[in-house]
Amino acid sequence: MPEPEYLESDEEPLAIQQNLKLCNWRSNKQDILSDTDTELTVRLNKHTTIALIGSFQFKVLRGAVNVNGANIEVLSRDGQKDHVHTAYVPATHPISKIRGLDSVNQVQFITCKEPVPLASISPVFSDIWSSRLETNGRSFSVITESGDDALARPLRPETTSEDWLRVIEECASDPSVIIVLGPSTSGKSTFARRLLNRHLTGQGKSSRPVPAVCYLSLDPIKPEYTPLGQISLTVVRSLNLGPAFTHPAAYMGSSGSDCVQTVRSHAVSANFVNHQDHYRACAEDLFLAYKNLRARDPLLPLIINMSSYLYGTDVAFLTELLTRFKPHHAVHLEDTQAINIEQAAKLHAIQTAISQYRGTIHEITAHVPASVPMRTNAELRAMHMQSYFHLRKISTGDDSTLAWTPDPLSSMVPWEFCFEETFERMQDFVGFAMYSEPVEPASLAHALNGSIVQIVESTSSAIPTPFTSLPRTNKYHIPYFEKADRTGLVEPLDPKTSKIVCTALIRGFDPEKRVVQIFVPKTHEALLYNLVPERTVFVGGCCESPEWAYLEDAYAGSATATGMNDGDRRPWVEGMGDMDDMGYLNTVRRVRKFQT
Repeated sequence: MPEPEYLESDEEPLAIQQNLKLCNWRSNKQDILSDTDTELTVRLNKHTTIALIGSFQFKVLRGAVNVNGANIEVLSRDGQKDHVHTAYVPATHPISKIRGLDSVNQVQFITCKEPVPLASISPVFSDIWSSRLETNGRSFSVITESGDDALARPLRPETTSEDWLRVIEECASDPSVIIVLGPSTSGKSTFARRLLNRHLTGQGKSSRPVPAVCYLSLDPIKPEYTPLGQISLTVVRSLNLGPAFTHPAAYMGSSGSDCVQTVRSHAVSANFVNHQDHYRACAEDLFLAYKNLRARDPLLPLIINMSSYLYGTDVAFLTELLTRFKPHHAVHLEDTQAINIEQAAKLHAIQTAISQYRGTIHEITAHVPASVPMRTNAELRAMHMQSYFHLRKISTGDDSTLAWTPDPLSSMVPWEFCFEETFERMQDFVGFAMYSEPVEPASLAHALNGSIVQIVESTSSAIPTPFTSLPRTNKYHIPYFEKADRTGLVEPLDPKTSKIVCTALIRGFDPEKRVVQIFVPKTHEALLYNLVPERTVFVGGCCESPEWAYLEDAYAGSATATGMNDGDRRPWVEGMGDMDDMGYLNTVRRVRKFQT
């Protein structure tokens, strides 16, 4: 391979972007059946691949195609013809290939609305889709090489090695429990997504599809169907044809055969190594929930996506979970060309745990990005959470999709929860439980202001009777769970008697009214009506600080547009006089705005 060329500069030299092949389809006149402002119909020969960037709907008119592990034919799983699928292919992720499976295949691509239209309030959503100026207004464009991109982005091709294809077929041969593990950026989520799609669509007449797949996400830093800060069990009945930020929460589709439903989820600490017993209990509770589902449906497979952080830091704990789950298949992604002594010892421990119950371990090649991705992992996490909070509704039709609002969160009317009984209101929830490093009561309000919390429903014995009798902060009387003498940390709620209702963002506190103001997505507001005060706990310390939320108004310029005066109180804006009372925390200070 030739050495990369470099530009001359006084600064550190940058490598010239390599031109990468994205597909083998070429724009021949005989292979374009229709080309208008709203759709493109093409012919694909067997093994021919076509790559599109942007968002689009598509249907197979003749033959069959494979996309992201899904084998899609003219007739859908339920026998319907012309079934429409929606795919999201942003520049932030490898560009998907659509491959022809029969000798002659015809596919129609249809323009659709841009998903997650948040570029006006966050730069990380800018220039990630297809440029409509280059596509005559369509939401997608065909792209054969990365160098053809009009925006000169570092596009990466989707690659699927032979060992991936072989292992996917072996794991999907019968309904089973499959665990996927490996280091960060090894391709775990991509493999799990392809395996899920393969289960849902089958393989022609040789392997029939299953109606649903259980997905157990044990990575709170990189979940697939929920916001960050939790692990969950989800029943998936629709294909996954987009990155996680295009489906940041489970949704019920227009029919029972086209939906994604979270069965149970649990809040876990951002530093869950400090709460290892709780993490183990949560994982076991979710696995038990799967076993209960499988008792009613023996053909229900389970895909477990293991935490890459846990894989890299605590092999003993990892092997303990393997022993408890007893997966039929363990798929281990690693760079097989660079295994050192430490990696060999880790692999031996995993193999030993799997061999105890005659499970099969598959060693496959990790997919390391060929170039520097367009967005960092931290930016992708921010996109995931911002996408979640801006969910507006579910669009129904042939293929149910989510919809988003592009307005800043500050334009929403917050929900108010009373944290202490007043003459006008009863107390609405038990109190705050901080799954983080210890926070002094005097600093609790400042630590919570502008943070993300999990709203948890619980009947745990840790909730006092009466539920209003928790200790309170001196200044604002905010109720909180005390840290335990044994650990110096707040004891998490028992997962057997607790579950997440939804994830919320704290707008601020109103001390005079004794309320905390929160934002939740429009799609989740109905869940708040059914909350029982004596069972509702707000759990903090599970997510990163949402800096993206503090900057939305600055990017949108909404403060000026709405005529807001400088003296008005805005979310996450503190007066200079408040700084002296904030104290110091054992954590990195969040970005805040201050005014005199």
